[in-house]
This record gives sequence, structure tokens and C-alpha cells, in this order.
Amino acid sequence: MKILIIKPSSFGDIIQALPCAYALKRAYFDCEISWVVFRGWESLLKICSDVDKIIIWNKGGKLRAFFEVLKKIREIEYDVIIDLQGLIRSAALAKFAKAKRKIGVPGMKEFSSFLIKEIYPKKANINAMLRNLEPVRFLTGKKFRPEVNMNIASDAENIMRNKKIFGDFIAFLPFARGKGKDWGISNYCKLIDLVETKYINMQIVVLGLSGDFGKIQSDKILDLCGKTTIEELAGILLKSRVVIGADTGPMHLASVLQTPSIFIFGEASDINETSPYIGRFSVLKNEDNYNSISNIKPENVFAELEKWIK
Repeated sequence: MKILIIKPSSFGDIIQALPCAYALKRAYFDCEISWVVFRGWESLLKICSDVDKIIIWNKGGKLRAFFEVLKKIREIEYDVIIDLQGLIRSAALAKFAKAKRKIGVPGMKEFSSFLIKEIYPKKANINAMLRNLEPVRFLTGKKFRPEVNMNIASDAENIMRNKKIFGDFIAFLPFARGKGKDWGISNYCKLIDLVETKYINMQIVVLGLSGDFGKIQSDKILDLCGKTTIEELAGILLKSRVVIGADTGPMHLASVLQTPSIFIFGEASDINETSPYIGRFSVLKNEDNYNSISNIKPENVFAELEKWIK
């Protein structure tokens, strides 16, 4: 049985879609799962054991890239195509591909449901991981619990050594797109001081993109922003004692890796939709004013950190 999943972006959304592949493999144990993804995110799928083939879509190529990826897809007639992106371009890709059945996830946008069948529209506003499992329920009539099967490099210890990470450490993921996800560098600096005062032997590793390097000026951290591949990032998150950050893709990766994770939520995130579902995690938000993420006290985050450390 050949199944194609269309979910080209982005980091966190792909992580929240992976349980669909896991459930399909359990429902159809001999199926072959192909996945369409934008160039740059393919490494995420390489560490997912349930994805057999990766089809790369060059996002920057516009219409030409669309027809290039469509040509690749049309070389095979699939049994099922599932559009988990739910946008007009992903639905158009499914529409013109060859398959016996084509379905779209609940909550399709941009009139994409006119191109392929949207299933269970009333489920559009549930948690993203649960929503991405609805196509499997539609196909099989069975409910599946969200699970992810990750294959992290066995040389995680070498990654630690090469990146000069020794002993126990906490990972910070402080940088997120959108003002409403930004807890603020000053808050992270205060949290660093609290950690260093209580846990003097605990290393603090800051992770992010190359443009984030040097944003936190402190001699108490190891700044690895822009210095890790996605595979290396996964290895570091797997070994972290605790991971702290906003509602970002790497935070969701840490969560599905079962690493204790503290999510700091603000106005830019729909907590009902994007809250983590798998793993060991805490979700912190400003109870008095959800829009004021920066007013969440570092002392409160540190108290939550101590719970996980203990």
C-alpha cells in the first residue's frame, strides 16, 4: 500500500504531523509512506522511522517548483493521498496527483476543500496532533493515540563532545518568530543567574539560528546558535536535563523526544491548538494577562525547572 502525505512546512507543524505516519504504519503494517516537504525541513523526516521516502519541494521555486514536484509525484499512483497542510497549493498538488483516494485534514483553508475532500470539519479547532490523526480514523474507523517514532543518531555522545557539552546541562530555546512568543532576553538572563546560583555545575546551552548567535551576552552559557544541524539539535535535546523556550518547532521536538520541557506561552500561540501533547512538559502562561508573555516571572519558570530537576 502506497501512501503520500503532503505537509511541506514548517518545523513545529511537521513535528505535530508525525503521529499520522506512526498511526498509518500501525494500521497498515506493510505500507510505504512518502512525504512531500519543503527543502530545508527534510532532515526532520530523516529522523522519523515511519517515513520511507522524502519528496523535496523547492519552496523558493514558485510555480516552476510546483510542477517539478507534481511531476515526481505523478510517477506513482498512490492508494491514498493525505493533505495535512490544508492550503490551496497543497490541495492542488493532491488534486492533480494520481491516487485512488484523496482526503484533507480537518480545518482546510483558502478554499482548498473545493479541490479535495475535507474530513470531519467540526474537528478543525482541536489540538494539532489530534487533528492530524483524523485522516487515519477516517480511513480505518479506529482511533489512535499520538505517538512518534524517532531515530536519533547513535553517536549522540560524540555530538556532545564535539560541541563541548559535558555533564548535566539545560537547553534554552529563547528565540521565536513573533513578538507574542518572545519572553525577552532580559528574562532569560535573569533565569540564567538563578540557575547558576543554585546549580553551579549545571551547564546552560543556548540553541537557535545563526542570526541568534551572540544575542545573549553571558559568560555563563554555551552559545550554539547556528552551529548545529537538525540531527545534532535532536541529539542535544535528547540528552538535555530540561529544555526551556517558547512555542517553537525545536521545543516540540524536545517534547516528543520525552525530554522534560517548559513551554512559555504568549499571545502569538493558540494554546488549544499548538500546546504540546506528547512527552513530559509544563506549559506556563500569564494567568492575569495572556497577552503579556514578558511579564511571566523568571522565578516562576525557575520554580518549574526545579520540579523537573528533582
